[in-house]
Amino acid sequence: MKAVVFVSSIVALLTFSEADGQPEGEIVSGFQCVGINIKGLQLSQDDLRTGAKFPLILDAPRDNAKPVRRISTIIYIAWPPVIENGFVKVMSYDGTTGWLEQNAVRPLRRADGTTGGCTLRRRSDGLIMFHLEPGLGINN
Repeated sequence: MKAVVFVSSIVALLTFSEADGQPEGEIVSGFQCVGINIKGLQLSQDDLRTGAKFPLILDAPRDNAKPVRRISTIIYIAWPPVIENGFVKVMSYDGTTGWLEQNAVRPLRRADGTTGGCTLRRRSDGLIMFHLEPGLGINN
């Protein structure tokens, strides 16, 4: 009986609160989510855990360009894709833009093989967070 009262109290509180389950923040357009190319970059489970062998975002689309940031498993690329000299234009979670080798990324996929993307939102602290479409995974 106590459990029923407790659950009913939580439901009532959520009903009267402003909790709507929607992410907060301004939508960031012009970029879309892709995944890191785990197989193409020959990343081990340890590499995925530590990120130590993840490619770097560069300040220009060339091999000898200055590194500006290391990527994560979800990468924001310019959309539609901007490709120059084998590099794709990308943005990091803090809004830094740069270039990444085109072979370092791959589409996000659902278990059935279809591709998808995400919605990007800028939080109040300035960081850009992703909200994947339902069913997408980085290892599919």
